[in-house]
Amino acid sequence: MTYEFKTMGTGEIDEFLAVTRHAVMGTNRIDGSPQLSPVWYLRREGKLYTSIYDKSAKCFNLKRDHRVTVCVDGIYPDARYVVFYGTAEIVAEQSEWRDEIESALAYRYHESSAEAEQYLRETSRTGAVLLVISPQKILSRNYN
Repeated sequence: MTYEFKTMGTGEIDEFLAVTRHAVMGTNRIDGSPQLSPVWYLRREGKLYTSIYDKSAKCFNLKRDHRVTVCVDGIYPDARYVVFYGTAEIVAEQSEWRDEIESALAYRYHESSAEAEQYLRETSRTGAVLLVISPQKILSRNYN
């Protein structure tokens, strides 16, 4: 069997990312080694959004080095993936815009409105920040 190294077009990437999946975010530790963390994500208008705790290792890493890599994998048997290379802006200030993005994230990853609302209530007091990831390069593969 021969495997083709096919990239996905913009429409295929959008369709792939529309399915609720986990992503793995990579940041750079102070010693240069990678810090990998599973995250929820939302994609809008070419940017990725995720919410993380302000006391997490990935947040400390991003305060020092804004470079980030995010990989969304199709999970076996779906042999597709998309990798974003870019920079992350940390948004700590509350605003209507931030609330709307965080609500959209919660609704994306919960089965019901009640579960999403409960999640938002419980996490509103935890010291979360919103990351706005601006991709400079996107790599995709489709081995299906």
